[in-house]
Amino acid sequence: MNRTAMLPLCLLALWLTACGTAESAAPAAAPTAAPEPTPTETPAPPAEPAAPYSDLRYLPWLDEYAQQTYQPGEYTAEDLYTYTYNTGTIFAGAEDEAAALLEACKDPGLGVRSLQARGITGRGVNVAILDQQLLTDHPEFADRIAAYYDTGCEGETASMHGPAVASLLAGKTIGVAPDANIYYAAWPSWLMDSRYAADALDWVLEQNEALPEGEKIRVVSVSAAPGSADMFQNTDLWNAAAARAEEAGVLVLTVEGAGTKPDRLMPYPAVLDPNARDDPAACRVGFPSEDGSSVFAKNALALPCSYRTTAEEYTAGQFGYTHYGQGGLSWGIPYCAGVMALGWQVDPTLTGDEIMRYLLSTAATGTDGNSIIDPVQFIQTLQTERGA
Repeated sequence: MNRTAMLPLCLLALWLTACGTAESAAPAAAPTAAPEPTPTETPAPPAEPAAPYSDLRYLPWLDEYAQQTYQPGEYTAEDLYTYTYNTGTIFAGAEDEAAALLEACKDPGLGVRSLQARGITGRGVNVAILDQQLLTDHPEFADRIAAYYDTGCEGETASMHGPAVASLLAGKTIGVAPDANIYYAAWPSWLMDSRYAADALDWVLEQNEALPEGEKIRVVSVSAAPGSADMFQNTDLWNAAAARAEEAGVLVLTVEGAGTKPDRLMPYPAVLDPNARDDPAACRVGFPSEDGSSVFAKNALALPCSYRTTAEEYTAGQFGYTHYGQGGLSWGIPYCAGVMALGWQVDPTLTGDEIMRYLLSTAATGTDGNSIIDPVQFIQTLQTERGA
């Protein structure tokens, strides 16, 4: 398996800390010799607990992620919510707490589940994802993949990124819009060549042309920056494809923003409050391991990325989950696309420009003064103002 394919390669994708390791002190000098001394062993120093926001996933093919079980003293129970770990990680003595946290963070937060309880689930809305390769049989989204296309992922079939973004958008127990249909195009982002992304987007547009009116693909979620010439080559091909998508009425959302106009919605990562997951006003922009960010432009919209659980599958049929104590904007893009899908279910007549304006106008104000996406207020406003 191509190891580079396991890592996010996009702007603000996953700024995760490295796996914490205990440092061993040098052995103490041997005791002063006496006649016929009895050898003694210097006891090993106690293990240092993993630092907050450490990556403790169990990935057996990577040497630096080779530890599966963490004993008391190698982790801090109070920091569990900050750790990135998966279903292969064992916290001895805190197994139940870790399992409960992983389950709790499947909740998208910000009141999304209250909307789902009312039947607002993205049903009937077609969306697309451009991301790394995906095994399509994970129970979270196996019945949500309408079509799958590979632009040339070098024979790779699995990644960390693919199942994560698919589950965050339309996962059965994780997703914002669990009943949306996904057209998924895989592209090898680690090659840093946007021609693959352009090919993937053109495939989406071909699928869209074949769909009847009323069933068109509404948004394309791209957890990368294929238009960034600082990161990718052949960005002109991507920009041309994005322009074709806009002409076809398909909204393209990347980490650089929505569509081709710079004054449109600009996404930023946000942190959910672990004690108030449903309250947008309790969120703040940035990453949990940092102090926060200043207020941004009026078209900025912060999206929850941290303290989330995603689907995981590296080997076909071996389904798992990962809890992310710290996630980047890669996780926010499918979240936003999912909220858009909820909006289009409520009012299918919305244009891409209109749905972005409503998202911005209904945003909550976070603890740092920035605008945080507010799915409940967004839907309520659509129902009130548009009679949806």
